[in-house]
Amino acid sequence: MTKSKSESDAAASPDSDAPLDPAAMYALLQNQQRSVETQMGAFVPYITLAWGLTWLIGFGSLWLIDGLQPAFSLPLGVAVPIFIATVVVSGGFSAWLGIRSGRGMRGNSASAFTGTVYGVTWSIGATALAVFGGALRYQGMSAELANFYYPSAYVLFAGIMYIIAGAIWHAVPSVVAGCWLVLIAVIAPFFGYPGHYLFLALAGGIAFLALSALVAVQLRRAREAANGGHRG
Repeated sequence: MTKSKSESDAAASPDSDAPLDPAAMYALLQNQQRSVETQMGAFVPYITLAWGLTWLIGFGSLWLIDGLQPAFSLPLGVAVPIFIATVVVSGGFSAWLGIRSGRGMRGNSASAFTGTVYGVTWSIGATALAVFGGALRYQGMSAELANFYYPSAYVLFAGIMYIIAGAIWHAVPSVVAGCWLVLIAVIAPFFGYPGHYLFLALAGGIAFLALSALVAVQLRRAREAANGGHRG
């Protein structure tokens, strides 16, 4: 008895509603996880690159106030605005990329709360350090000591925040970067003024640039693994 064309097509085509076997389901979940991680991390190399340049240019400009005297001196009224501008631009750029990275992805109230509190903590901490520094100046802290307090305090705070971020989102590179920032923050004053600015510029800037390259390589490998999984 000859089968009809519809019967032959049904026999040749798998049922679209049939459940996947466990191995196929596991592979599909892995590919989806890689896709999510790649989407979330795609902007990280750009963010770390921006901050690497910020450290090099920002702290470098502060060092140039007295670092090359008498051959050259960058006026205080120029160096400080450069430092502030680089920080503001990198902060805004990072926030913009962070918002873009989350588009089209579902979240929950817990993750939203965590992200919001973490983001607000940056502003609270930065403001608190500025007020605390002002109080110390009011109580007699000299301008010379203030030159050490402000950069080390902010770098130390940034390092702690990076470590916390790594703990929250299970990001080992963030923990490593945070530990490095804490280390250079407490070492910097030993270089004296204005050497501590140069030390922060090089130690922090090069570290962020290296982290940018490392994350870029990891993301490329993740994309290749995901594409390989799809092809398989």
